[in-house]
Amino acid sequence: MESFYVAIDIGAGLGVKIGVFTEPFTQIGFGLLRRDRSEEDYSRFVSGLLQTIESVTKDAGKTIKDVRGIGISSPGLFNSDGSYLLPANLEYLTGHNLKQDLSDATGLAVAIENDANVGGMAEWSVLRTDLLYWVFGGGWGGSWIDQSGKVQFPSVNWDRDDRSLHYTNEPGYAIPLDKLSLRTIFYQHGASFDRFQQIVAEDLGLSDAHLTGPHGDPDSIRAEVLLSGLGRCRLFRTMVGNDDFYERFLDIHETDQMSDPSVAGEHISKLSMMRVEAAINTDRLFGRILAQATQTMFRQAIPHGLRNGLPICLGGKPSYALPYFGPSSQRRMGALGVMSYLRPSAIDERGLNANLVGAAVLAEKAADEA
Repeated sequence: MESFYVAIDIGAGLGVKIGVFTEPFTQIGFGLLRRDRSEEDYSRFVSGLLQTIESVTKDAGKTIKDVRGIGISSPGLFNSDGSYLLPANLEYLTGHNLKQDLSDATGLAVAIENDANVGGMAEWSVLRTDLLYWVFGGGWGGSWIDQSGKVQFPSVNWDRDDRSLHYTNEPGYAIPLDKLSLRTIFYQHGASFDRFQQIVAEDLGLSDAHLTGPHGDPDSIRAEVLLSGLGRCRLFRTMVGNDDFYERFLDIHETDQMSDPSVAGEHISKLSMMRVEAAINTDRLFGRILAQATQTMFRQAIPHGLRNGLPICLGGKPSYALPYFGPSSQRRMGALGVMSYLRPSAIDERGLNANLVGAAVLAEKAADEA
């Protein structure tokens, strides 16, 4: 008898994606529950979610009785009972237990995980090996998945102490980058770390550029300030300074978008592809810093069982820049003794949505464990 699963991807954007799967790679239904930020209310959200699930399963020729389990991918951190601890920018979910409420309403096994963990489970379902999964967006998210498909060191029941976070699970937030070392690295790439700090301070609306790292350390900076989609754009702005020469290689529309980090990244990639010096140097610098942060991660995690040589899968649109920052990062990683290799997302290569596929994997696991 064929099994069916509902996968839910609660993104930080305009809507919630819902898919019906017969297995993680076979999707037979899809729906979207749009978010209205002016009317965000938890009860209304759950009601709309249940209605959309019913509609999507019906359109797929099934009913909720045919479904074995539900998997939920969501930004944020969770308590061990599945309730939201820190729901990223979805404040109306704070403290609520969506996992339990959907289970009570449907009678099904339900599981919920941070979206980076879910993305890693999706990669595991293809590669069937231990791996690291990284996503560069507004920050640097990640997960370490073992050979059985289990998330290692998830940030569950976080006590809000940076020192209790594992580098593999919250790399962008938890990994410190030493400011003194960064000054040297920036100088070697023809850039000013002081200028970079000023750009970050302006972006964050701070009165000065005295940024601190994890646990308020004044001598470091959080890795995601540099190693993210936003960070790459900041590095580019640092590199070009007041020089607008790069604009000759962009059309007017693209030039106007360079102030919008959500789209500027693809234009930086275009400039790198066209061998524009500022963009090439930006990606070399990004790759160098990423290698340094990767070495820091491995130093913490190898004593916990992380295998040096496992694949590092990069997902999400900002990670499409891998061909540009990847070579410099890979060379430097090797020089630092990290033998793992960066590779594009196996899910992206198949044209699938990693969060939905991972949520389907999560639903299957929840049903098997029920």
